Amino acid sequence: MSINSAKSEESNINLFYEWAIWGHLESEKNLELILLKGHLLLEVVLDSLLFDDKKDYKNYSFHRKVTYLENLDVKEESRQRFIVMALRDLNKMRNKLAHEFKYDIANGEFDEWSSRIHDNLEGMKWTRYTRRTKIIHSFSILAKNILDIKTTKASCR
Repeated sequence: MSINSAKSEESNINLFYEWAIWGHLESEKNLELILLKGHLLLEVVLDSLLFDDKKDYKNYSFHRKVTYLENLDVKEESRQRFIVMALRDLNKMRNKLAHEFKYDIANGEFDEWSSRIHDNLEGMKWTRYTRRTKIIHSFSILAKNILDIKTTKASCR
């Protein structure tokens, strides 16, 4: 298999992940459920990128996985920094939802997070944007961009 063929195949797989995440969340109407399921789906994406050979990663927290991503030596450091920030912000929202009784998912924080994703990362648009579908697209766009990160070596810094 040639290098260009391998890159094309990887790009197709990443596009499939992007579509699959959008498709899994698209039918959800409840923003709290979108946040929780989207967070879990992105954790699966992180696992597939980061832990090919590790067996104990299942016990890692989301935060630890994001830190692992942050410490990868990659070609596109600015995109890596943005993705890490977006994942940390998502994790904070998920933690607020899980641990703060009065946390209001409609307070604008989720919308701002989504807008930052759309403003800084590229991805497919699968449907017309509404508030809900724009948030859903944010998860699929973020997943694709996580997978698109190209490592220059297989170890952490």
